[in-house]
Amino acid sequence: MQNHMFNFGSVRRLFLLATSLLVLLILIEGAYGSVYYSLSLEPRATVTSPPVVLQEGTAGSSTVYANSTSARVSTGAGDFNYVLNMTEKQGSDRKVRLSAYDQSNIGRLVNCSIYIYDGSNSTQIVILNGAYNQQTGSWYDLAVSDTEYIWMHVATSSAGTSYVYVYLEILIPNKTTYAQYVITFEIT
Repeated sequence: MQNHMFNFGSVRRLFLLATSLLVLLILIEGAYGSVYYSLSLEPRATVTSPPVVLQEGTAGSSTVYANSTSARVSTGAGDFNYVLNMTEKQGSDRKVRLSAYDQSNIGRLVNCSIYIYDGSNSTQIVILNGAYNQQTGSWYDLAVSDTEYIWMHVATSSAGTSYVYVYLEILIPNKTTYAQYVITFEIT
């Protein structure tokens, strides 16, 4: 019969190593994140109120949320001249544009065109026959204390509900950072 000595020091070190690895794996598994909204990446930026506020339009149905920086617009087929308003509120010229970032059930949209308007149109987003023809618009000037309007033309091929999720991007001229407001277009 052979006498085996049990080395409690080795077992203890092995246990501590295994425990440390387990804790590390748990921490790594739980370490994730995402950024949803960044008002400004400029150093030492002070934000007292939103630079541009959204306001309900007079066509379709719109609801403005959270400090006037997000909205939901509901329309059917047709032309809707003032679905949403945007007004510059901090006394500085801005540039604005719309950029679609997600969608659902757009195959039924024969033509969904979304514009910024102030007397002339700036085509921002165009969906033709269920596919994007233009997903991001050109930058459009929004002067100090100015109000611009978002309007839509919609034609559908069938009944249902489609969603187009859009950022209203707001840029200070000659800067590279911009704010993003979320607008949901619901088309029935």
